[in-house]
Amino acid sequence: MEIIKAEHMGFCFGVKNAVDCAIKSLDEFGKIYSYGEIIHNKDVVEFLADKGLQVIDDKDAASFSEDSIGKIDAKVLIRSHGVSKKIIDFLEDHNLEYINATCPKVKSIHKIVSKYSSQGYEIIVVGDKSHPEIIGIVGWIDGKYHIAENLEKLRQINIDKEKKYCLVCQTTFNYNILKEIVEFLEKNDYTNIVINNTICDATLKRQKSCYEVAGNCDIMLVIGGKNSSNTKKLYEMCKEKCEKTFLIENYKEIPYKYIDKNTRIGITAGASTPDWVIEEVIRNVRESEQNNE
Repeated sequence: MEIIKAEHMGFCFGVKNAVDCAIKSLDEFGKIYSYGEIIHNKDVVEFLADKGLQVIDDKDAASFSEDSIGKIDAKVLIRSHGVSKKIIDFLEDHNLEYINATCPKVKSIHKIVSKYSSQGYEIIVVGDKSHPEIIGIVGWIDGKYHIAENLEKLRQINIDKEKKYCLVCQTTFNYNILKEIVEFLEKNDYTNIVINNTICDATLKRQKSCYEVAGNCDIMLVIGGKNSSNTKKLYEMCKEKCEKTFLIENYKEIPYKYIDKNTRIGITAGASTPDWVIEEVIRNVRESEQNNE
């Protein structure tokens, strides 16, 4: 059996920082709130819940209301995905203590859309409209905006070449889709659009390295939360290169029936997957080989 690990996988800086902030605060205070699940990984969420992390519903700003202020008896953690300006303003206006663990890459997008929208630009946000990062980004736009999940959706936007636009992208988005969109805009001479490639470097490295591994193995294991956007994108990319690609949350979901001593197994993991979950998967795969000898 051969196990080939992607060169880049697992926690990115933003996620690691948010989790570290949560652990440090929980060790100090015993209880904190997270506005929405801190990351899209069930194992980490359960681990932090056991330490005292409580999740506040993040569906909209109504989660924070005049009625709920008195119930907030601990610091609020803003996760790496970031939140809208409205949420930050609410916390500050009501003197609620919070820890801002928004990823620096996401913060930079907030600054870009805030700056350009205040100058009269319409904003085009490339990404998944239901993802918390996109919801947060939109909350910093002062004016008209559009969300496009792919080239087809972008084509449906009635882009006026006489108007000014600014394009940004979800940090964990599929680089190939963004590339397709940029090539379309350049080919059709949309010089009135300021294009910002805001996909995180860590995302690019993960996507490129998983693609390379998937093309050289018999089975590919993509480790991460089922509701993790960046993990799903890794799965989709690996599936293009390796038919037997499986998205698993942890070692309990290893597809053993496809594995034997002659299998070349590729391993990658989403940005919200901690090292210990990855190592558990690898250890159990190796133990299965030993048990079958």
